[in-house]
Amino acid sequence: MLKLYKENKMFRVLLTYRFFSAIGSAMFMFFILLSVHLLYENPIYTGIAGFLMVVPSMFSFAIGPIVDRRNKITIMRFTTFLEFLVLSLLAFTPLQEQLGVLFTFAIIFTFSVGVLFESPASRAFLPQIVHEKKIMEANSLISIVAMIGGIAIGAVLFTSLGGDISFSFLYGVSAIFVALSFVTSLFMKNVNKKDYEEKPTFSSYLRDLKDGAKFIRHTVLFYFLIAIVVVSLATEIAFVNRPMFLEYHAGAQGYVLYALVSLIGGVVASSLMGKLGNKFKIGKFVFVLFVLTGIARIIFTIVVPIDLILGLISMVFYAGVGTAIGIIYSSLEQKVPPNDMVGRVGTISSTFSAIAATIGALAGGFLGSIVSDVAHIFIFQGISYILIGMALILVPSVRKMPIMDGIKKVDNGDAETENEEENLTESYTEH
Repeated sequence: MLKLYKENKMFRVLLTYRFFSAIGSAMFMFFILLSVHLLYENPIYTGIAGFLMVVPSMFSFAIGPIVDRRNKITIMRFTTFLEFLVLSLLAFTPLQEQLGVLFTFAIIFTFSVGVLFESPASRAFLPQIVHEKKIMEANSLISIVAMIGGIAIGAVLFTSLGGDISFSFLYGVSAIFVALSFVTSLFMKNVNKKDYEEKPTFSSYLRDLKDGAKFIRHTVLFYFLIAIVVVSLATEIAFVNRPMFLEYHAGAQGYVLYALVSLIGGVVASSLMGKLGNKFKIGKFVFVLFVLTGIARIIFTIVVPIDLILGLISMVFYAGVGTAIGIIYSSLEQKVPPNDMVGRVGTISSTFSAIAATIGALAGGFLGSIVSDVAHIFIFQGISYILIGMALILVPSVRKMPIMDGIKKVDNGDAETENEEENLTESYTEH
């Protein structure tokens, strides 16, 4: 992975950009739910906040053609600047105190709209500057750098804040990191300008959407999309109840501690995926990862009320295997489609998962207010992961998938692998 970093200048710039952007965004998304929970102590409000985080992503499908046909660097610059502005309003003005929860909801929604454009633009930019065989390695390195940064910042906050959390200070730190990502984007350069020469029309826009949906339908990405949709539903139900669950058993500071150790698990998993991820057949590997994630979540739910150390260990493992799944899915979305279709494929996928997450956020807020023990929600999440893994391995085209390096980009609905004599074409196409 270090070789890729040393030899590819533009990847180094993108890596730095993602480092600052990930820290700024993650800090905001993480603490905003906790602040809503602590300030208003209303599970419905927490559910609405989670809902507003994901509802813009329901329209991701409409963003894909824009990302594919427009200057991706310009999109990243504009959106990070927008994110900086709204975070500054939240951190450096008294508007939150004066306007209350409605102002907070407006900030969450606006920030999420910015991420709606920024995230697919940065994902679509990666395959243009990194060789397709290095996609998983690049994603792993991006994940490692972002998580290490999160650990460093989180550790400083954890030790300096104690039990008195200043959310304005946290949002200010988030704004600073987003501003740094904007500055870094100024050093990016386009590698292939022909993607931006064609003037899009409404008919071409609709055609792009149709082609992206058709592509997903006829490749193995279709089955992974179904799995991610179910994961998004179950995970969001649990996610909006996590502040209440952890704050009750570990306190607000313990909530931060659990976030830190989850980043550690992510770093370990990302490092292993960068070195070993290409050695396993994708279909069977994903099955094992889903089952392990579900088991880890159930164990986490059981041990958190009993022992802090056991809870932290289970969180590390859960976050690690979950991160590995995310790296594989992101790599497939960037590796399988042609470069000029990466944006569409990614945003169509984001739309469906966002719809599920939106439903999950609202359902989670409702369930959190009526269930006798929110631990049952996390057990349900763990069981859903296990069932998803079992369902995926039953699909022949998933089960026969080769290693990541054995997969090439699919053009015109035709797929091939580097080892044609093994006749593994069906391993990542439906037909």
